[in-house]
Amino acid sequence: MEENKITKPRVVFLKTPDPKNMVENIIDGLNKSVSARNFETKIVEINPDNLQEVINQIVEFKPLFTFDINLDGMIYAENEGQKQPFCDLLGNIHITWFIDDPLIHFTKLKPVIQSNQILYATIDIEHLQWLRTLGKNVALIPAGTNPAKIPPPKEKEFEVAFVGPLTDPILIENDWQQRLDPNLFGFAVELGRLIYRNPDMPIRFASGYLLSQLSPEFQSALIQFQQENEEDFSNLLIEIGLYAMHLRRWNIIDSIENYEVNILGPVSGEVKDNVVVFEEIYTQKDVIDFISKSKISLLSQPPFIPSSLGFTVFDSVATGTLTFVEERLASKSFFEPEKEIITYHPIDFIEIEGKIAYYLEEAPDEREEIGKAGREKALKEHTIYSRGEILANIMEDIIRQSIQEEKKPEENS
Repeated sequence: MEENKITKPRVVFLKTPDPKNMVENIIDGLNKSVSARNFETKIVEINPDNLQEVINQIVEFKPLFTFDINLDGMIYAENEGQKQPFCDLLGNIHITWFIDDPLIHFTKLKPVIQSNQILYATIDIEHLQWLRTLGKNVALIPAGTNPAKIPPPKEKEFEVAFVGPLTDPILIENDWQQRLDPNLFGFAVELGRLIYRNPDMPIRFASGYLLSQLSPEFQSALIQFQQENEEDFSNLLIEIGLYAMHLRRWNIIDSIENYEVNILGPVSGEVKDNVVVFEEIYTQKDVIDFISKSKISLLSQPPFIPSSLGFTVFDSVATGTLTFVEERLASKSFFEPEKEIITYHPIDFIEIEGKIAYYLEEAPDEREEIGKAGREKALKEHTIYSRGEILANIMEDIIRQSIQEEKKPEENS
């Protein structure tokens, strides 16, 4: 009987350190979903101090797939004096899921870009398209919420919750003035403001568009800088994206006059008297718990997610709290505006405070109904378990294609 036993394909989930505990929640949810399919799974915690132990576990377990978040679990090995991804030597497929813009992880992406053993997954279509221009195989797995981490509906103690971090953009501009030459400073500020005004615009597209409007001399200089200092240019784009994020968030908070706003996470800069800062609330668990006790969750997504929704949005909606998100196509593809979420334009400050006033003062019953409908949708259709089903389907497709490739020589002989 033992000889006829069929071995399930094996998957190692690499759980990396994360101060916000988001990676742990994602990995736990995916593992639960994938292990319910025809896979044998193992979760391995990896950190800089236990690499050899992890390598030994992987070699002993003999997985067909390894999986991590944002390339943080990528292991390297020496082969003939060359540093190579461990998956290249072991022969397994490594799947990494970028839960934010791969640009942010460019320094980790660049050393492995030539590997054919890595499959990339992203939460955003724009990220997928960019990685495909690099000749990579990419799959789309949207973000989702882990139902096991969502509390039951709670009494509402707070008016408005706003997830940080938050920095006064003037502080960023002052720092840039000290570090960047005047032309590059002007480009950075204008690009940040362009993204600020257009939440659907990807930073890579916005950069190319703005550059085309500037003088040929500056275009040539910036293109040369990008070609000669690829990582520095990527880091500059990340800084500009963060500037746009903080500019958007700071102006939204500054525009709200008549309601108390509770900021979750660190704040740099002087805020108004109606703003309460909870710097110690930054883990995913604590953020979810606070949002669940708020009447309204006012969210402003980073510009690095231009055509999808991030994990915080799904968590917020799943708590049953009325959730505000920027108006964009991605919002409508996951939740129905005004029935499951509320959308707003990030520079229409009259609209933002007007909607806050309406749902706090004039329509509390409607606020609760929309929050309840959003919670039901999130916990039914947008869970990390359903995203695990997508991952399992991807791995099954890879196995199926591999079997078909192996059969071809037999059919031709």
